Amino acid sequence: MNSVEPVGNVRACLGEGPCWDSGMRGLLWVDILGCRVHRYIPEDGSEGEIKVSGNPGCVVVGSDGTLLVAVDNSLYSMKGFSEGEDLFAEVEPHSRLRFNDGKCDSRGRLWVGTMDREEKEPIGSLYRVSGKGSQMPILSGIIVSNGMSWSPDESEMYYIDSPRRCVWAFDFNRDSGAISNRRTVVKFEQNDGFPDGMTTDSAGRLWVAFWDGGKVLCIDPKSGKSELRLDLPVSKVTSCAFGGDNLDRLFITTARVGLADDEEPLAGRLFIADPGISGAKSHRFVL
Repeated sequence: MNSVEPVGNVRACLGEGPCWDSGMRGLLWVDILGCRVHRYIPEDGSEGEIKVSGNPGCVVVGSDGTLLVAVDNSLYSMKGFSEGEDLFAEVEPHSRLRFNDGKCDSRGRLWVGTMDREEKEPIGSLYRVSGKGSQMPILSGIIVSNGMSWSPDESEMYYIDSPRRCVWAFDFNRDSGAISNRRTVVKFEQNDGFPDGMTTDSAGRLWVAFWDGGKVLCIDPKSGKSELRLDLPVSKVTSCAFGGDNLDRLFITTARVGLADDEEPLAGRLFIADPGISGAKSHRFVL
């Protein structure tokens, strides 16, 4: 496996939510505390950004090419990288809650969760959002809603509530979007750091980023064993997503929040690696 290399010029405060869109042949990601959505096009190295009105937890692309951005407690649609946010949906406002990680399933439904801004109490929820803007709470009692992914055959959905230091699996009905039969796939140790964002490769293995762990682990969900380890030159590794024309590049977001200016000079950068396998595509939101 090749080494991990930084790409682009952005040094985010809290980089998160990488999402590869094959239509634009580029990666979208957010800087939560920097209040920005970023774009990176590997073909020519071009970058773009747009400032949003609050803390963006994630961004996905709609079926018509618009962007859907989860900002604070609301979802906004945006016409690409032009100014202006149109309210699409909102959840019950709560000063200690904000949206965090989110991802679309193969049917174009958005799964997005909220988190306690103080990262202490189980006051967050996981929502499933339809193209008409209706949202349904699927799970409650969440502290920091984070990584989610699906098995290649879509029979299972995986999900992370970071402070619990584990990955949960659910039986998943791709037609209805129902989940059931929660169980723990793998439990992590304190010295691993906190599991954060996650994706799945074509073999069904989980790639999990670790906050305060400085790594991405590739885990077999059947055995719970780690099969590969990707070390980064930064401690706060937040998420990862497969991208590139063949979905065989792994894009990794990181953060520099809480670090002094002279610590970890690459913290907050976007990284890219050759994982030796292709992975899950990022689906568009069906409007």
